[in-house]
Amino acid sequence: MDIYAYATLGSMDATMWQTNERKARFIAAALSGDRTVRTIDDIGETANQFALAKAIASGDARLLQKAGLEGEIARLDRQRAAHFDDQLNVRRQIHNARLERKEAERRIAAISTDLQRHTSTRGDAFAMTWADKTVTNRRTAGTLLLSKVRLIERARETTKVALGSIGGFELVCSAGHGAMRTFAATLLLRRTDYDELIRLEHDLTPTGLIARIEHILEHIPLALREHERLAADAARRLAEYEQRLGQPFALQGELDAKRAELVAMDVSLAQTADEPLDEAA
Repeated sequence: MDIYAYATLGSMDATMWQTNERKARFIAAALSGDRTVRTIDDIGETANQFALAKAIASGDARLLQKAGLEGEIARLDRQRAAHFDDQLNVRRQIHNARLERKEAERRIAAISTDLQRHTSTRGDAFAMTWADKTVTNRRTAGTLLLSKVRLIERARETTKVALGSIGGFELVCSAGHGAMRTFAATLLLRRTDYDELIRLEHDLTPTGLIARIEHILEHIPLALREHERLAADAARRLAEYEQRLGQPFALQGELDAKRAELVAMDVSLAQTADEPLDEAA
């Protein structure tokens, strides 16, 4: 079904279409609150149709030009707002990339230190320092660690006790109340910049515990490569975003020109509207 709208030249139809145009622009503005998107549809399409109908009914070709200018300015204004939103996002991304690169570089330095500390425990090279003794049997070493942690847990005393060392890293048992007011004893591997938690399930076997510790130590080189990748990725993104930072709105010249043209058009229309009053005087 087609809908036809008729207007009579020189009648009050122009005023009616102008009122509809104003209402449509108000509604469109109210519904376009989110300016964070990069591109949006022409929300002033209905208003522009009313403006066009008003211009046709008025018989003044300048109103047609004005309606076109207002539509172009609205489109350019939205693109300009999207550009400034993009610049804000670029600043956020630069800040995040710098933090990520700094954190990755910090971890690279710490992991590199861990690699220097690490001594291999593969095969017959396994050894755990326990008090003044060296334990070379994995099952015995795991039994000593698990037994000590369980005893500390049963004692329910807040403490932090050094238990020994494996592969050049000290093992510590930390016991105390957690966030949920529950008491627990945990086993920690003292890394260069933090204490790494070693999970202790109730069914964990002594040999399983030692295998878990050795797995952590053997994967230190992998962790180093991963953080090197993260640092490189952050540096790449930082360079890309820094190139985009401060870029001017590419269509600013066109927008300024159209605004100036619209101002001149409004002046011309205002002068025309005043002419009958001058003649009557």
